[in-house]
Amino acid sequence: MAERIFDKRNVILLKIDEEDLNSFLVDMDIDDSGNPMYRLEDFTKAISNTIPEYVFAHYEDPCIPQNDAVEKLREAAHCIYKVKDFDLMRQWCLEGNQAAYDELKKSGTAKRGEFGELLLHLILREFRHTIPLISKVYFKDSTGVPAHGFDTVHISPDEKILWLGESKLYSDSKQGIGELVNDLNGHIKTDYLNEQFLIIKKNLENNSIPDREKWIDIIANCHKLDEKLEMINIPMLCTYTHDIYKKFTDMNDLNAVAYHEIDVRELKDYFDKKNSFPLKNRVNIILMLFPVNDKKELVVNLHKRLWHMQNI
Repeated sequence: MAERIFDKRNVILLKIDEEDLNSFLVDMDIDDSGNPMYRLEDFTKAISNTIPEYVFAHYEDPCIPQNDAVEKLREAAHCIYKVKDFDLMRQWCLEGNQAAYDELKKSGTAKRGEFGELLLHLILREFRHTIPLISKVYFKDSTGVPAHGFDTVHISPDEKILWLGESKLYSDSKQGIGELVNDLNGHIKTDYLNEQFLIIKKNLENNSIPDREKWIDIIANCHKLDEKLEMINIPMLCTYTHDIYKKFTDMNDLNAVAYHEIDVRELKDYFDKKNSFPLKNRVNIILMLFPVNDKKELVVNLHKRLWHMQNI
């Protein structure tokens, strides 16, 4: 197995790896007393490690001088908190600010899941070996709102595939899947894809990804909807609260594996029944399901890490 870039401790387990379905679990360990332990710290560390790349995208020099590393980390954290919803969630999770929570509930992007994009970025990098193409933190308007568009824009350099991803982080898995279906219906349309391809082309002209000129040529000459559909994958990640970590102490135990597969297959059936997208047979959709111990616990822990990164 190739060495992972961000998940150095291999805390994320790939359990189902099929053409249209992937599932993941957080590995378990024991604490100093020998009690079973959900590896929340290692998991959130792996997600947090993606933040500088998520903010600056791959085209910035990855070989940051040692004397600039701390400043780059701090700058990346500050960029995240310039996005209004992230800061509102921080005020709610870390300070208990009810007004911030009330404002967040009214936000049109609140249902997206504050850290779903980071986790999708991590999964695509570690398990699909993609390269990030666009930093959404840079593509925001003057009010600090992230640019509208797909949650993740990556490429597979060898296959010449665009990965246009969507992510949801919910307590309830079926609510998250329902929102993914809504995104699919709203985003895979001629006008929307034309707009996204224009943004992608503009970004390509200002970065240094491998085969940059070839990508510019491909994007510039891709005019028809069927041509666009042939060159994109749509990974759709739903991260949700589940009780598997309370029922089992070993995620490789056969009973745990069976329990997980029943849950995942049921959700895949639910997704397929909800998905009435007219072009679904023309689009390569990959449903990615990631149950976690507790969605709020994960979000709070990530906000604490990000807050500390911002203040180092």
